[in-house]
Amino acid sequence: MGGVGCGPALEETPVPEAAPQEQAPVAPSEDEDRAVTAMSTTAIAWNDFGKTTVQYVAECVTGAYYHSCFFCGTNSLYSAEYSLSDCTSIGDIQNSCLTCDREVHAKTVYAELPDGDVILAEIDHNIVASDVIEFRLQSGSDVTWWKEVNLVGGGDNWRVWNQDGSSWCNWPNPSTNNCDTNSQWTHIVQDPSSRFIFSKAKWFGIHTEMYSLGGLGDHLTGGDRVTFRWIRD
Repeated sequence: MGGVGCGPALEETPVPEAAPQEQAPVAPSEDEDRAVTAMSTTAIAWNDFGKTTVQYVAECVTGAYYHSCFFCGTNSLYSAEYSLSDCTSIGDIQNSCLTCDREVHAKTVYAELPDGDVILAEIDHNIVASDVIEFRLQSGSDVTWWKEVNLVGGGDNWRVWNQDGSSWCNWPNPSTNNCDTNSQWTHIVQDPSSRFIFSKAKWFGIHTEMYSLGGLGDHLTGGDRVTFRWIRD
């Protein structure tokens, strides 16, 4: 534990053989392919996970039919249809645009983090031994680019990352394939200096640190598992 290569199964959770103060975890060496470009991360808070906002969305309330060029060209709700139509101007009476009648409805959606990401967090209690805290990373079906969560604290770095439906823990080795859970000693996670770093592949696939989450001890207690779900990027 304390940075094991792969998270334990739900039904059988191994417990560290020695107390944290007697045997600290030793981080594995990193391959060059594991390099992550350091940048100024954006500090986020626990209440940023799953935060919602209200958007106003124009939705069709009728089937599609033809409107006049004047109707589409003078109504902002139909600007896309107007640009795709054969209308030469709003005064064009020879052509028309295909659209529908729309109404604007309020819709509750997840609020995005600064780079357009949506990450959810769920904490389950009493999953593992009280001297350990687990963390898990999962990505939504539409999120295929590389993502990583790195727990930094106590001089160690324990990671979980995924890409294209596969996941790993700490180093790209076949033995860790499909591992989506890692762990650390409770007293290290709860230390005020510990934090989670969220990274993702950016332009040209460069692995880049994006967000930093602190205050772990205010939300996580021994035996917890926190699952981060990256559902939009």
